[in-house]
Amino acid sequence: MLKQIAVTFVGSMTVLGALPATAIAPGFTQLQTCQRFTAIKYHVPNNQVIPRISQHTASGYYINWRVSQNGASGYCFVTNGNSTTEWKAERGPQPGQPSLGPNEKIFTGLPGYGDVVVNRGAGLATGDRQYFTVRQLSNGATYKWYARCANHSDQVYDGSGKYVGYNQKLASVFPYVCEFSPIKPSPAIKPQPR
Repeated sequence: MLKQIAVTFVGSMTVLGALPATAIAPGFTQLQTCQRFTAIKYHVPNNQVIPRISQHTASGYYINWRVSQNGASGYCFVTNGNSTTEWKAERGPQPGQPSLGPNEKIFTGLPGYGDVVVNRGAGLATGDRQYFTVRQLSNGATYKWYARCANHSDQVYDGSGKYVGYNQKLASVFPYVCEFSPIKPSPAIKPQPR
């Protein structure tokens, strides 16, 4: 009888010992690896990254991720050994780039300013001037510029009021700023007979 109880006890322990290992869903540790990897890249808490397995291969898992804080999304490939061998941000800001608001756009390589974020909704329209802000990504300095949306496509002025529309890179800001401006183009003046 004692032998039978011992066999039953050992058999029960074997079954119970195997349960925790099978309770973890396949790919769970890979999900966590991708989640941590992405959270580190974006400097956000792990719970801000929402991972989801998209495909399982013999080598590992493709995992789609989304950062709820800034709307960025992409994918990881995490091997069965828990190494992230591929990572890509497909939508939204890349790591290190600022999160952009609905009225903001990044312009790169503006002479004298470098890479900037233009916020066309930050200012007011008065007279023929549409005000907007230009924030340098390198140092965070913010300038208030304006464009004369009712006139020509090169009518852009920097924070000191200096005309900068002669420079094509700086003038490229004008169409973006004036796209939804309340300032309407002036009607063409017809010459009057004498």
